[in-house]
Amino acid sequence: MKKFNLALGLAATLFVGANSYAQDASNPWGITIGAHAVDFTSAGRGVFDGFFDTDDYEIVPPLSKISVIRHLGGKFSADLTASIGEVSNKRMKVDDKLFINAGLGLRYRLLGKADKSYWFDPYLRIGATYHHYDYSGVNFTNSYKMGTGETVSGKFEGKKDYFMTQGGAGINFWFTDNFGLNIASDYNFTPGGDTSDFINFFQHTAGVTFKFGRQDRDKDGIEDSKDQCPDTPGLAQFNGCPDSDGDGIQDSLDNCPNEAGPKENNGCPWKDSDGDGLNDNVDNCPTQAGPRENNGCPWPDTDRDGFTDNVDKCPNEPGVAPDGCPVREEVIVAEKVERINVDFTVEFATNKADIRPVSNAKIDQKAQEIKELLAAYPNLKLNIDGYTDNTGRAEYNQKLSERRAASVVKALEQRGIPAGVLSARGFGQENPKCTNDTPEGRQCNRRVAVSVKSLR
Repeated sequence: MKKFNLALGLAATLFVGANSYAQDASNPWGITIGAHAVDFTSAGRGVFDGFFDTDDYEIVPPLSKISVIRHLGGKFSADLTASIGEVSNKRMKVDDKLFINAGLGLRYRLLGKADKSYWFDPYLRIGATYHHYDYSGVNFTNSYKMGTGETVSGKFEGKKDYFMTQGGAGINFWFTDNFGLNIASDYNFTPGGDTSDFINFFQHTAGVTFKFGRQDRDKDGIEDSKDQCPDTPGLAQFNGCPDSDGDGIQDSLDNCPNEAGPKENNGCPWKDSDGDGLNDNVDNCPTQAGPRENNGCPWPDTDRDGFTDNVDKCPNEPGVAPDGCPVREEVIVAEKVERINVDFTVEFATNKADIRPVSNAKIDQKAQEIKELLAAYPNLKLNIDGYTDNTGRAEYNQKLSERRAASVVKALEQRGIPAGVLSARGFGQENPKCTNDTPEGRQCNRRVAVSVKSLR
C-alpha cells in the first residue's frame, strides 16, 4: 500500500516564521485544494487507536479534494467539500473502489477575534455528506471476521451510497494574508440504521488554502473602504494611517514622527542628561547617573568601603567582599584550623590505636601550631576527629576511629596542649575524603582532622 506523510513535517517547518493574519470579514471566500487519506482500520479499533499509524492510510494523490469556504459572520464559516479517488478497505475486505465524499460543513475558529484569524488558525468542524463506496459484495447477518482480524457481531447489508455525518478539526497556517497551509482530520460516521460502525472512517487532508475578496492597496491589513491612508501602510488604531516611530501618536499629529516620544511632549522624546535610562522629567538627580529604584540618584556608600548601601549588609561598618561586612572572628579561626589540617598525617599500627613513631615529628609540629592558635584565642576549644576507610565492618571502624582520635588527643596533651581544650570524636568510615576504590584513596581516608568546637 502507498505510504504517505500528511505533510506534518512541512507544516512545522513553514509556519515557524509566519506572523501575519487574515481578516475573514474582509476576505469572505476561501478555497482549499489538496490530497486526502482514508483510514478505515482506526475507526474499528476505537476513535484514536492507531490514529497516527500511517501504514493503515489509503492515500489519494494531490488535487483529489477541494473545499470552498464562505465566512458567515463572527467565528463561523460554511464549506462545500468534495473528494474523490480509488481506495481499498482492508477492514471490510474491499479492494480498490471508487470513493466519493461530498457535503456541507460548519466551521468554528478557536482563536482570534470575531473578524480576524491569526497565522495559527485552528478550528472545529461538523458536517453532513453524501458518501459513495461500493460495499454491495459485503453482507452478513450475525458475525463477520474483518480483514484486520477482529470479529464483529451484527447485521450488515452492503450498498453503494450512504448518508454520513462528520466531526473533526483542522488548522490553517497563514503564511500571508491570503495564502496558507491546511491540515485537517474528520471522523465520518453513519448516524444510525443497520450499519453500526462498520463503514465509519477517518479522512485526513493536507492542502494549500487561499482567501480572497478583499481590496487593500497598501497591504496593511485594512481594506481600502476603511483606510484613511489607503496608499500608505498603517495601523488599525489610526484607521490605516502610520505611526512611524511606534510611540502611539500617528504621524500627522506627531512633532517628531521618526523619534518615539510621549503625548505630553507632542510625540518628542524627553532628554536623559546623565544617560542613566531615566528621562530628566522623572529623574531626581538629572545630572548624576543613578538606578531607577533610587529615582535616578546614585546610591550612597555611608561607610566608604566601596560597597553602596543597597548591597552592603553592614552599611555602617567598613568591610570586604562579598557583602561589605568586616571579616568575622569565626571565619578567621576556621581558616587557620584548615591550615593545620593541610598535612596532618598520622600513621597507626594496623587495626590498633597506637601511633607509630614515624608520626611523632608531625604531631610535634601540629602541637606547636595549636599552641600558637590558642595564644591568639585562649578560649578556643577544638575537636580531634578520627576517620577510617571502608575496610571491615562499620561498627568496628567506628570504635577504631574513636580510639585513634583519643590517642592523638593524648599525644597532643603530652606536648603541652592544656587538658580540656581538645575533645576526641570518631566518625568511622563516614565522610570519606578520597575514593575507597584504590589503596591510595583508602590511605587518604585513614586520617585525623582538627575542627572548631567553640570559640568563646
